[in-house]
Amino acid sequence: MGGRILIAENPRAGSGSAAERVTSLARSLEAHRFEVLRRNDPEGIRREIVDGQRSDSLAAVVAAGGDGTVSMIADWLSPSTPLAILPVGTENLLARHLGFDGDPTRLADRIVRGPRRPLDAGRANGKLFLVMASVGFDATVVDDLHRNRRGHIRHWSYFPPFFRALRQYRFPLLRIATDLRERPLEVRWAWIFNIPRYAIGLRFVPDADDHDGRLDLATFRDGGVLKGLVYFVGVVTGRHRRWSDWQVERAKRIEITSTAEVPYQLDGDPGGFLPLTIEVLPGRLTIIAPPDPAT
Repeated sequence: MGGRILIAENPRAGSGSAAERVTSLARSLEAHRFEVLRRNDPEGIRREIVDGQRSDSLAAVVAAGGDGTVSMIADWLSPSTPLAILPVGTENLLARHLGFDGDPTRLADRIVRGPRRPLDAGRANGKLFLVMASVGFDATVVDDLHRNRRGHIRHWSYFPPFFRALRQYRFPLLRIATDLRERPLEVRWAWIFNIPRYAIGLRFVPDADDHDGRLDLATFRDGGVLKGLVYFVGVVTGRHRRWSDWQVERAKRIEITSTAEVPYQLDGDPGGFLPLTIEVLPGRLTIIAPPDPAT
């Protein structure tokens, strides 16, 4: 083998064991005669990616972090640069979906032997996302969490901002236009999925396809805390897909507006406030897939 591999680390993701796993991965890759570079500051990561792609010396990039880290790094990659993930974040939704389990030895083997395949992405107001975007209530939680963040994010870190959002969020009307509809959709909840995963294992759109050239727009019509609890139970049980106030459509372009100030989030990080324009980027990335067990 051989070539240069960049391990791009998020120093704030995961716990102390993350550094040990990154070191183990680097040693395994070096045993396969790769030159391994490790960077943990965004500008250093960006510079190594840009220089490596310009000189055609970059064999692959490994994102060591959570979903937000992966999206940040992916934004700098060309469509042909192979990407692998060492999951050390909180949810690691994309890594789970793609079968990256966090074992350094298996990841090194996957980088060496795994086939490459395309992965779609979304672009929201010019910024890349790979997992999902959402508007409204859960984006309010994400925004609150990051404004008050202290150290590593754990699952329990979401509880205080969640309960504050229950008290304060007013569920303003969202107007959504897509390339598929003549009249805007008017709803109170909206998610846009590239893959069929959401936090804590929820499956809003279990048949979302990550390389079909479309994004899955999922909405609930009514607002309010009590209605939100009903919707939550529906998603947990899978019954929501039979309800009349639930709607899913696959679109290439989505525009969301509101007369209120409504936040949106991208892959678990704050994105900003409406209006929001989203478009799909078919085959935007190259992912290193698991190797064939027969080979």
